[in-house]
Amino acid sequence: MIRINLLPKVEIKKPRKGVGEIFIGTLALLVVLGVILATHFNQAGKIKNTRNEIRNTDKKITALKDVEEQVNEFKEKNKELERRIQIIADLEKKRSGPLYVMDSLSSSIPARSWVNEIKSKGSSTTISGIAWNEFTVAEFMKNLQNSNYFKNVKLKVIKQEDVSSLQLRKFEITSSMDFIGKQNSPKKKNTEEVSKDNKGKEI
Repeated sequence: MIRINLLPKVEIKKPRKGVGEIFIGTLALLVVLGVILATHFNQAGKIKNTRNEIRNTDKKITALKDVEEQVNEFKEKNKELERRIQIIADLEKKRSGPLYVMDSLSSSIPARSWVNEIKSKGSSTTISGIAWNEFTVAEFMKNLQNSNYFKNVKLKVIKQEDVSSLQLRKFEITSSMDFIGKQNSPKKKNTEEVSKDNKGKEI
């Protein structure tokens, strides 16, 4: 018996070898490229931000340097101003100092005593005059020592001087003058102690 197949013959195509591998490789390559590009752009952004921060920091440093220079300039000007103020203050003290010294000397002279001469050499001063007696000279020395402008008051000479039939005492007192008028610590010496110091002097 003869069989005749009238159905069309269907050709079954076999898949090409290697297409799947190429697709997977291409996809993997694209993924890798995407990762690389993403990393690149991310790093580029960070680098840009870092550079911006560096520029901003440099600007701040420059501004701080300008401020520092201004502060140093101000300090120098302030020092110069303080120096000038101190010079003016010293000149004012030296200008007014002698007036206060003379006023203090005048108020220190006790009754029945006269100052005939004042000699000064630097801060050393010699005061010469006439007094009623030794106690008057001692009082004068005590007043000078308690003054703000005289220190190291010492009796150099005291001797008898006849004036108009009166037996008075001629004296010379040495002292150091302080024109600025610093407070001197008053010596705890009374008149009797000063007169004891005068023992041995010519009378």
